[in-house]
Amino acid sequence: MNKNIPHAVKAIREVLQEAGVADADTAATRTAHILDKAGLLVRIDRPRSGLVMRRKPTGGWTQQAGEALDPVPDPQLTDLEQQALAWDQACQRAQAVATGIHQMISEHPEFQSVQVDGDRVLVSLHITDQSRWPAWRAHFGITQEGEQTLPYVVGGDGYRDGVRVTVLAYDLPEARARALKSAKRPFQLDGTVYDLALPQRDRDGDLWYFQGESAEDGMPLLSMDGRPERCRLANVLGHVGPLVAVRTATSAGAPEGGDA
Repeated sequence: MNKNIPHAVKAIREVLQEAGVADADTAATRTAHILDKAGLLVRIDRPRSGLVMRRKPTGGWTQQAGEALDPVPDPQLTDLEQQALAWDQACQRAQAVATGIHQMISEHPEFQSVQVDGDRVLVSLHITDQSRWPAWRAHFGITQEGEQTLPYVVGGDGYRDGVRVTVLAYDLPEARARALKSAKRPFQLDGTVYDLALPQRDRDGDLWYFQGESAEDGMPLLSMDGRPERCRLANVLGHVGPLVAVRTATSAGAPEGGDA
């Protein structure tokens, strides 16, 4: 028998008496049994089917038991407890990754902020030179196909130590638009605009020139310091990139760099 039936009968009888119902005792008893049979009356003599998780002051999780509910006798972790512990561990990994990112790039002028959002990390950058984005993308392992471009920001997801890192590059779309507008001979590759009318300096300091020739698929062919050999722009970037456009040169012929 459901031990809650007498309590239910009392409560129902009080309501029926206030309403002026005749023979309130019989009606209350019958109503309570109907509710119990339909499964609408809580049975305090049975263990609950659902669990409420409460965080311990020392960390971790515990099950919250009501006064009339029996504690769970199984000392092993339930699926819900395992999920809660796994979530805690994922959040801790995200915090560790965020701390490492902050230590590594917080002094960079393009860095804005890093914060933890549950089990992932959010990094905000302010990029006004579109040629800087490929280096950041490589740093966080973001693919060009995985980019999402909005009017004022470019976003992308990468992973660091198994933790998802979402990077938001603010003002990058405007920087790309300016580079495209100012380039005399623009060519866009992987989201970066290259002005092929200008010499391009690689990371070793060598200069590459576009002589007007392209491969059959349209990829520009570049030569180093006037040499006859031609290399695809994509291959140059893959081996000695990034490339920085050289806008001016001194009277002695030594180039002075300027970002595209």
